[in-house]
Amino acid sequence: MSLFARLFGQKLELPQALGQRLADWQSLENESEQDELANTTFIIVDVETSGLNPKRDRLLAIGACVLKDGRLWAGAGFERVLYHEEVSSKENILVHGIAPGEQASGLPVDQAMLDFLEFAGKHVLVAYHALFDRTAINRATREALGIRMPNRWLDLAHLAPALYPEARMPLASLDDWLGRFNIQVQSRHRAMDDVLATGELMLILLKRAQQRGFTRLGALLAEAEAQEQTTL
Repeated sequence: MSLFARLFGQKLELPQALGQRLADWQSLENESEQDELANTTFIIVDVETSGLNPKRDRLLAIGACVLKDGRLWAGAGFERVLYHEEVSSKENILVHGIAPGEQASGLPVDQAMLDFLEFAGKHVLVAYHALFDRTAINRATREALGIRMPNRWLDLAHLAPALYPEARMPLASLDDWLGRFNIQVQSRHRAMDDVLATGELMLILLKRAQQRGFTRLGALLAEAEAQEQTTL
């Protein structure tokens, strides 16, 4: 997308097939904050990027998985590597493990992001330090498709200490919480593996939330947001 389009909101002209897919996704309804937690579908998300600044660095891969009915549906997971003309640095590849050949054979960004939109629908997106994932995904969808995702986000970095105050871990890392609950990760910093580990953490937090009397989605979102304010 050109600088003019980014600044002034010029609508992108997508190929007809992609445009129709985008229109179909836009017609979906958002989750309601009044929805019962037991009936809410969550999309666990993790991204890999070419650096540590999601406002500047490229989105390389997205992993996602559905959590519903008290289960993590690992068999119906989502994983896409995005194509970029320039592969990321050797140091960056050592972190996420996405080889140059994988990056070179990845999907075009517009196709990969539409695939993700269709997988995620308008459900609540869940991540650890969600601002990073949210910024990277919104930047990619804005530049490739001309839209931002309206989905609500739930940040487990805030929800976990809110539900487990006795842990005294208000600024803990994902690894800290995984260690506390003895959650194993096959390959840390690989999007799909991080998604499954984050999903297991979410299951534990949902059980705790229900034990503490949370029944509605809106109340859980508010709890995480209140915790965020205390750590600013």
